[in-house]
Amino acid sequence: MAEVGTIPTDEEAQAEFADALDDLCFAILRATGRGVPGGETELTLSQYNILQALGDGPATVTEVAAAADVAVPTATRALRGLERRGFAERRRDQSDDGRLVTVSLTVTGARVLDEKRTWVRERQRAIFDRLSDAERESAASLLRVVAEDIHEL
Repeated sequence: MAEVGTIPTDEEAQAEFADALDDLCFAILRATGRGVPGGETELTLSQYNILQALGDGPATVTEVAAAADVAVPTATRALRGLERRGFAERRRDQSDDGRLVTVSLTVTGARVLDEKRTWVRERQRAIFDRLSDAERESAASLLRVVAEDIHEL
């Protein structure tokens, strides 16, 4: 790391960036394993993302998986758990040949989603409030750039 008051070399700046990105990745992994706190209901991050995907209305499992950015088998497992807990329900389409199955939130599932969204928004606001004005100006674009390429790590 460069001394205080000196401009870091490209190599030093890249090393500091790599360390910070590692810290971010580890923090995300810890948070993923912990789940989504807040409120009375425990949810894994996958379950939260699935509930979020169902927040706009009924969808097929394939649509839910795409919206939650997970594989269909992952979405299926998460949906089974949410169904057992009474947060989601499946329905067969009655109009065609009955093969189309849609999934939707139950009233309880919608309440849990609202509870978690509120907690997440409060935490996001707390993080935003800690940033300086200069950091706020570049934070959103920087996070988007990192999000686009992080899957390659």
